[in-house]
Amino acid sequence: MARIAGILSANGQEVVKKMLHKMTHKNSQLGDIWSGSQATLGTVKLVNLPEEPGPLDNSSRETNIIMDGRLTHPEKLPGSEGENANNLKEALLASWAQSGGELFDHLEGDYALAMVTSDTLVLARDRLGVRPLYYGFHHSHFCFASEIKALVDVVDEVREFPPGHFFIANSGLFPFKPYLPADINFASPQDSARQLYSCLDKAVQRAIPASETAIGVWLSGGIDSSAMAALAKNHIAHLHTFSAGVKGAPDLEHARLVADHIGSIHHERLYTLQETLAVLDKVIYHLESFDAPLIRSAVGNYLVAEMAAEHVAFILSGEGGDELFAGYDYQKNCQSDVELTICIQEAIAALHNTALQRVDRSAIAHGHGVVTPFLDPEVVRLALAIPARWKIYDQDKIEKWPLRQAVAEYLPAKVVNRRKEKFWQGAGVWEMIADYAEEKISDEEFVNSRIIKENFHLRSKEELLYYKIFKSFFGQKVPLEEIGRTKHI
Repeated sequence: MARIAGILSANGQEVVKKMLHKMTHKNSQLGDIWSGSQATLGTVKLVNLPEEPGPLDNSSRETNIIMDGRLTHPEKLPGSEGENANNLKEALLASWAQSGGELFDHLEGDYALAMVTSDTLVLARDRLGVRPLYYGFHHSHFCFASEIKALVDVVDEVREFPPGHFFIANSGLFPFKPYLPADINFASPQDSARQLYSCLDKAVQRAIPASETAIGVWLSGGIDSSAMAALAKNHIAHLHTFSAGVKGAPDLEHARLVADHIGSIHHERLYTLQETLAVLDKVIYHLESFDAPLIRSAVGNYLVAEMAAEHVAFILSGEGGDELFAGYDYQKNCQSDVELTICIQEAIAALHNTALQRVDRSAIAHGHGVVTPFLDPEVVRLALAIPARWKIYDQDKIEKWPLRQAVAEYLPAKVVNRRKEKFWQGAGVWEMIADYAEEKISDEEFVNSRIIKENFHLRSKEELLYYKIFKSFFGQKVPLEEIGRTKHI
């Protein structure tokens, strides 16, 4: 889980170094900077994981590559034999030279990468935007980086690089083949659950780095993170689970149940309103957002990640389960299978600059790697093939029915049957922060400040509080439409 940055200039060492320093957080270190005849590239890598994000150490000034992320099936890439990460990157360069943009139609995984060839710069970002990527222009030179903060003092305006696209500097921006449903005929809803278990188990196994004998799971006690914990226990010698919340929060109780049931090494962090306010500026700085629901959940995520970093170098997250399996209450109002199917697709498409941004920034702020097995390409395709009507199933309209059934025998019944709560509700933080904002910001200030521009209004005093902090860090360099906003609160 690296950070990458670059500029389309052969003389961009100082600019790239400046960007990289902004992304060098706890338990990470500045990597190499490479200058070629076309561009300058650099990386930041984690100290506690044996990752090799590049650039390649070679004498050529014509070609090189850097990458944040992973490929789920690297063995399918010609020339990538062996476990040497550099072999994989060399194979990517060779595949680009041979097949051009068709490479990305077949590339499986979560990644953001940059390749310099003899005549251009190529960028690409995975289909769902699991790995972050942004861009802008510095004195007419194209720049890119993994975080907004790296670009905000360098470029005129920061833009998000769209998921599922590749960019050729002298040709333009192009989409690549999207995820389509797997060609599977399920015999019954129960059959979809059985096949889902098998697919998820393999995805979790693929996600765990071969170098690690101990990993962690951010455990809220909901079905998504609990499924990750139960499956991971099959594939790792030492499994740690981590939970955070205020005293009496429902998440803490359910997480303990799961940890006791599967036999994980469990860690728990209680926090107060005062501790929340003490880290609020840091959370917004790392998160790079002012979206109120996202920040509510990011506070707990940031604190649990801080605790996890003291024990493990790598984490599994249950992010993506709600989106794939219709886990939100508003989706129960859909009047037809077609409407629910579209609603599910919209939720998946919104992940890149909301929930996935929270997962990525919470992990990187404390220097540990993170993977979301629910968003493994094989799991996504299988989930898309399950009929929407089976995802909210039975007379009780039980959300995420196939997932609950898939892991039912491996988790306590109280957890399997627990209804969906938003991360910030389960952690017990929502009302605390909202009440604080109500006291901090007057009605007059809210009325006078909530309209940022035409057709863009802040939705609450709480969001105004966050926006003021966000603006102090990032100014006006980030267009408001580039900031992901939770649509259903």
